[in-house]
Amino acid sequence: MKKGTIVYIICYLSVICGNAQNSVAHNIVGTNHLIKSKVLNEERQIQIYLPVNYEDSKEHYPVLYVLDGQRLFNYAVSLSQSFKQFQLTPDFIVVGIYTEYPKRFQQLGEGKDTFIKYLSAELIPYLNKSFRTNNENLIFGWEYGASLVFNTMLSNPTLFDAHIMASAFPIMDAIDKLNDVSALPTNLYFSVSPDEYDVKHSAVKLDSLLTQKNIKGLKWSFLKLDIEQHRSTGYPTLYHGLRNYYKYYQEFEVNNLQKFINAGGIDYAYQYTKERAKRHGFSPELGLWSKFTIIRSAMRADDFYHFETLLNALNKKGFINELMNSNMGYVVSDFASFYEKHNHFKEAIDFYNLLLKKYPDSEKLLKKKARAISTIKKK
Repeated sequence: MKKGTIVYIICYLSVICGNAQNSVAHNIVGTNHLIKSKVLNEERQIQIYLPVNYEDSKEHYPVLYVLDGQRLFNYAVSLSQSFKQFQLTPDFIVVGIYTEYPKRFQQLGEGKDTFIKYLSAELIPYLNKSFRTNNENLIFGWEYGASLVFNTMLSNPTLFDAHIMASAFPIMDAIDKLNDVSALPTNLYFSVSPDEYDVKHSAVKLDSLLTQKNIKGLKWSFLKLDIEQHRSTGYPTLYHGLRNYYKYYQEFEVNNLQKFINAGGIDYAYQYTKERAKRHGFSPELGLWSKFTIIRSAMRADDFYHFETLLNALNKKGFINELMNSNMGYVVSDFASFYEKHNHFKEAIDFYNLLLKKYPDSEKLLKKKARAISTIKKK
């Protein structure tokens, strides 16, 4: 081999190695904390994730406590980031509680009372003291972790604002305690897969009892995960549980006309915005985007009757002017085209005239207006 070739190979390998070294970086999610527990008489490892803008803000945050953090903490963090990106929930702190096998079965099972005391007397106070929390706490658990969540709700129902349970086991005997309960001021979300034999019986029993008893103050929902197995139920349950709890956080939006009508139509939309304002501090007024999606749903369904009815219900003139004065003025052209499609050419021309005041040199609008006028003359 020639000397020049050898030198070239050495240089080439050096560049590759150098690039590889330069591109390596540690991927760290949150921080690990070892906290000495007097209640459990041991050191407990917890993982804590703070929202991206935590250090630059003065905001106080809800806290999601995740049992079996060694498996589910990273997933919970991923959900938090995704939800925030799409404005589905507020930012929240995520706390992963490490529970090692097989010790978890004793601590979350027979030792549940001690573990619940650890949560209430040590862990939650530690988070409240160390970080900017807003006293809104949620807890999630799978299997034995979900069993602990259920027993926590029974023994200390106000400790957490929401209890999210995936494949809770064992809870069959604990369910009977609800017979003596008349009020539970909290939220419960639980799930099961049809393939989970004993777990399914417990979930069905709980669903039946809650349906019959109608416990005051308890908001609950039961999710059947037909395509999941025991080991996978935790992931969709946490996703849907958080979405259920924060169901009023997202700006009101309609994607299906019939579902919107079945839910109550315009009255449902106004009720939603009022509840959103009450729970999360947003404006109680129906936003421009929300109004547009209502009309858009009628257009997508090609339902002219509801298109016109809903426009009038939203104060047609005021709504159109609001659109024209925003960066969404272009959608008025779609409304005009929809009027044309359904042979309402006068209304279409009115809309084109309104648009031409703002865009007088638009050849496209001029052609559309001329076509609508021509169609009327032919009739």
